[in-house]
Amino acid sequence: MVKAYRPSLVLVLALAFGPAASAEPIWITHPAAPSAPTVVRFERDLTLARKPGHFPVRVSADNRFILLVNGRRVGAGPATSDLGHWRYATLDLAPYLTRGSNHLEAVVWNYVKPEEPIPDGLSPAQKNAAAFRNQRNQTGPVAQISARLGFWFSAPGAPELDSGPTWRVQLDSARSAAPVMGQVAGFYAAGPSEIVDARVPLAAPVAATPALAPGEPSPWALSADPLPQMSYRAVDPGLVARTNLDEAKAFPRQPVTIPARKTVKILLARPAMVAAYPTLRVTGGKDASIKLTYAEALIDAKGRKGLRSEVGDRTIRGLSDRFTADGGARAFAPLWWRTWRYLEIEVQTADQPLRLQGLDVAETDYPFGQVGKFVSDDPELNRIWDIGWRTARIDAHETYMDTAYYEQLQYVGDTRLQALISYAVSGDPRLATQAMDAFGASRALGGVTEGAYPSRTSNPIPPFSLLWIGMLHDYWSRHPDPEPARRHLARAREVLAWFDGYLGPDGLMRKTPGWSFVDWAVKDGRLLSRDAFPSYDAQGRSCLLSLAYLGALRDMTDLEAALGEPSLAGRDRSRAEAIAAAVRDQCWAPDRGLFADTPDKASFSQHTNALAVLYDVAAPKDAAAILDRTVGQAGIDAPTGMISTSYYYAWYLVRAFDHAGQADRYLSLLDTWRGLLALDYTTWPEERGNTRSDTHAWSAHPTADLLELVAGIRPDAPGYGRLRVEPHLGALRRLDAAAATPQGPVEVKYRRKGQRLVVEVRKPAGLSGVFVWRGQSHALLGARTRLDLPAGD
Repeated sequence: MVKAYRPSLVLVLALAFGPAASAEPIWITHPAAPSAPTVVRFERDLTLARKPGHFPVRVSADNRFILLVNGRRVGAGPATSDLGHWRYATLDLAPYLTRGSNHLEAVVWNYVKPEEPIPDGLSPAQKNAAAFRNQRNQTGPVAQISARLGFWFSAPGAPELDSGPTWRVQLDSARSAAPVMGQVAGFYAAGPSEIVDARVPLAAPVAATPALAPGEPSPWALSADPLPQMSYRAVDPGLVARTNLDEAKAFPRQPVTIPARKTVKILLARPAMVAAYPTLRVTGGKDASIKLTYAEALIDAKGRKGLRSEVGDRTIRGLSDRFTADGGARAFAPLWWRTWRYLEIEVQTADQPLRLQGLDVAETDYPFGQVGKFVSDDPELNRIWDIGWRTARIDAHETYMDTAYYEQLQYVGDTRLQALISYAVSGDPRLATQAMDAFGASRALGGVTEGAYPSRTSNPIPPFSLLWIGMLHDYWSRHPDPEPARRHLARAREVLAWFDGYLGPDGLMRKTPGWSFVDWAVKDGRLLSRDAFPSYDAQGRSCLLSLAYLGALRDMTDLEAALGEPSLAGRDRSRAEAIAAAVRDQCWAPDRGLFADTPDKASFSQHTNALAVLYDVAAPKDAAAILDRTVGQAGIDAPTGMISTSYYYAWYLVRAFDHAGQADRYLSLLDTWRGLLALDYTTWPEERGNTRSDTHAWSAHPTADLLELVAGIRPDAPGYGRLRVEPHLGALRRLDAAAATPQGPVEVKYRRKGQRLVVEVRKPAGLSGVFVWRGQSHALLGARTRLDLPAGD
C-alpha cells in the first residue's frame, strides 16, 4: 500500500533531555474508528541533533501494537494479560534512530468483536451453544481481553513525544479480518484470518483524540511487562512439495512469475513445525488474489492425518490469509504470527502477471536460552528429547499455550508441565512466574481459578485449580527465591476452602460445579466423552477427585510449613490424612488389587491408581504391584477394561513409578513416544488417533523427564538447595546430558565400558550434591567428580 502522507509536525530534540513540562501521556484513539475489526496507524516525526546512545520508551495498546522506527520493526506488544494488569513494553529506540529526521509509527489493531450476551437461566447445553455461536463469529482470539481501541506511548526522557493530541492517526481500511471457525476441523480459539486489499488507500490522517471521556477512569491498569520481547529471527521458508506450475518449483529460492488469468498453487513444506511471521513479497499483478493457507499436517480424502511428511495427493485445510495486489511492489503479511509445517500459496491472476519475489519467514517464540541437552547412543531417545523441546518452544510466547495453532490459551494443566520443561532446559522462570500470577489473579465459581487465563470467556475447570497449587510447589522446590509462591498462599487457601465445601461427611469429594476435567481418557482404544470421566457413583462421589484434592493438600502442607502458617500446615496435613483413610476404606478393591474410580467400584483407571501411589494412599509394599496392574508390557496403555491416561496425564503415571522406586521402568513407558516417531512428528500431538492438534506441549514432558529420570539430574532440597544425580540408564551405553539449575548448569557424562560405568559430573562448585547408583551414594565434591563404578545389570 502506498503511504502518501507523513505528519507535518516535526519535533526537534536535543540529546540532553531536560525536565521539560508536559502533560502525562494519555490513551489516544482514532476519532471515528469503527467497531472491530479495526487497524489504525499512529505516527510522529522527530529530528535529532545526533544519534542517541539510549532512548527508552514505554508503549502499550488495546489490543496490540507493532512499533516501527524509520520503517524498521522495534518491538510488539503488549504482552497478553487482563485489564487489571495491562502490560506496557519498554523498548530502546536508539539502535533505530539516526541523526536528523526520524519517523515513528505504531500499527495498532483491535480484532475483538462485541459478543452476543448469554442470558441467565439457560441450561449448560444452551450456554455452550451460545458460546460456540459467539466463537464462530468472533475475530478476536479468546486469550485477548479488551476494553476498546487505544494507544499509549511514554518517553521518559522526551515527554514531548508522549501520546496525546500531537500524534496523528490513519485508518487502515485495507486491512480486515474474518472468523476462522469452519475453516478448520475442531474447536478454534486463536486469531482470525487476515485480509489485505492493497488497492484500498490509507484514509486521510487526522489528529488523535483521547480514548477516554473527561473524568472517565482508565480501564487499563498499566504495569511493566516482566518478560523480554519475543524472538523474531529469520528461518528457512521450506521447499516446494507440489505445484501445478513447473516454473514455481524453485520458489522461494528463486522468484517466479504467475501468468495473467492463471490459477496456481504452490505447496511449501518445512522440515519441522514453525510459529512465525510470513511475509510474501510480490510485484505487479493488479487485482490478483493471493491466499496463504497454513496447516500442521495434510489430510486424505476422509479428513485423516497420517504420516506427517507424506504429501502425495493429500490436501491442505486450515486457517488462511487473503491478499489482493494493486500492481505495485508489496510485502504482504498478517499482523499476527502463524503456525505451520505446510503452507500453500494460491494465486489467481487477473489481466496482469504477478511476480512472487520471495517469502520471508521470521520465527517467533519466548527467547529461552537453551542450557539442557540429551545426547545418547539411542537415536530415538534423542529425537524424543528434541521434538519435546521444539514443542515446548512453539507453545511458549507471551504466555504458555496449549497449542500454537488452535487455541493459543494458557491452561493450568498444560502450563504446569511446560514450566517444568522450562526449568530443566532453560532455567528461566519468568514465563512460569507470569503464569502463576495470571492464574492467581483469575476467579471463577466464587473461589477457584479459571481453567485458562488470560481469557475473555470464563471456563472454570476446578481440578486445574488444584494443579495450580502444584505449580506453586514445583516452583518452590526448584528456585531459591520463594516469593513467587509465597505471594499466592492466601489465594491458594481460598481454592482449598472452596473444595472443602464439596467434601462429604464420608471423607470423599462430591461432584463440583464447572467442568471437572482431569484428562482426555481412553478405554479399550475409545476416547471417552468429556462427561464420562471422571466417574461418579449415584451419590456423586469420586475417588479420583478426592485424590486430586489430597495431592493439593499435601503440596499446601509443605508450602505453609516453609512459607506460611505452621498451624495451617498441620490442618492441611490432617485433612489429607483423613481423605487418604477414606479412599483406602471406600475405594480399594481387594479382588482387583486396585483402587476404583468410585466407591461402587464400577470403573478403574490409571489416573486413580497413579495418584493413590503418588500420594502414599497405597501402602508402599503394594505400590509396585498396583502399578504393574495399570500398564502393559511397554508404553503407557492400560490393560483391557481399564481407562488409560492421555499423553498429558501420563506425567502423573510416570511420577507414580518414580515415587514407588520404579524409575528403571521409565524407558519402557516411553515406547508410546517411540511409536509416535513412526508418524514423523516434529512436534507432539494432543491425543491419540486422528488428533486435532499437532503442537501440544502437554505431551512434551519426556524432555524434562529424560533429564530428571534417565540422566538423573534433580533437586534434593527445596529451592534447589542440594543436587541429587540418580540415573536410570536402561540399556544406554553412552549419555551426555545437561540440565539447568538456579546456580548454573549441571552436566553429566556416562560411559559403560564392559562391566564398569564411568561417570563424570560437572556442577556449580557451591551446589552440594550426591550421586546415587544402585542404592549406593557418593558425595559430589567441588565442581567436577569422576567415578568408576560397577555397571550392574
